[in-house]
Amino acid sequence: MKVELKNFRKVIVISIIFLILLGLYSATRSELLDVDEIEVFITGGNKISSNEVIALSGISLSQSMISVDSDEAESLMLMNPWIDAVEIKKEWPNSISIWVTLREVFAYAATLDGIFATIDPDGIVLELSKSNPSDDFVTLLVEKVADPGSKIEGIEMLLRATRAISPDLQQWIKIISPTASGVRAEMQGSVFVNLGVSEDFTTAMSDLKAVLGQVELMCIQNIDVSVRENPIIERDSSKC
Repeated sequence: MKVELKNFRKVIVISIIFLILLGLYSATRSELLDVDEIEVFITGGNKISSNEVIALSGISLSQSMISVDSDEAESLMLMNPWIDAVEIKKEWPNSISIWVTLREVFAYAATLDGIFATIDPDGIVLELSKSNPSDDFVTLLVEKVADPGSKIEGIEMLLRATRAISPDLQQWIKIISPTASGVRAEMQGSVFVNLGVSEDFTTAMSDLKAVLGQVELMCIQNIDVSVRENPIIERDSSKC
C-alpha cells in the first residue's frame, strides 16, 4: 500500500512538471506572446535612426517575448561607439521599449600623419577618417588616436581648453594643440594664442575675447593670455 502511494505521488509530481514544461513551451510558441511592437526613444543626436537601433538590438517583430534577453540586447547595442547608454524594457504582453542616449560630436582629433577622429566631450572616439570631416568643430592635435569606442589618453588639458571656448569664439578658433608651455590655439588668419596651463581656461578665453574686441585681427601675429587678465599682443606690421 505504501509503495503504491509512493508511486502515485511520483506520477503526480512528474505530471505536474510535464504540464509546467508543456505550458512554457506553448507560451514560447504562442502568437499571443509575440513581439508586436518595438518603440524606440532616442536622445542626444540623430546619428543613429530608430530602425538602426532595432537592428543593433537583435530584437525582431514576431519574436517570442519570453526569448528576448534584454541584458544581452543592451550589451550588443553598447558595442556601437555612438551609443552612450541604453535601457530595454518588456511591456507585456507584446511590446518592447528601447531608450537610447547617443554621444554627441564635440570636436575632432587629428594626428600629424593625417588620421582624424570624431570625439565626444570625454575624448571617446566615435569614428575615424582619413580627412577632416568638416569645419564645424575645433580640431585637437594629438600624438595618436584610439579605436572607436575608446578614449584618447593624455588630452585632458586640450579638452578643458576646448570646453572653455565661448560660442562667439568658435568661429575664430580652429585648432587646439599642446606645447611645451601648455596649450596653444590657432585662429583664422594664422594667429596663434598661448593659453598656458590651467584647470579652467575660462579666464584665458575671456581675455582673448576682450583683445579681439579692441584690435584688428589682421595685424596680430601672436597673443599671450597665459597670465590672467594681462594679455600680451605681438603685432606683425607686414600683415596690416
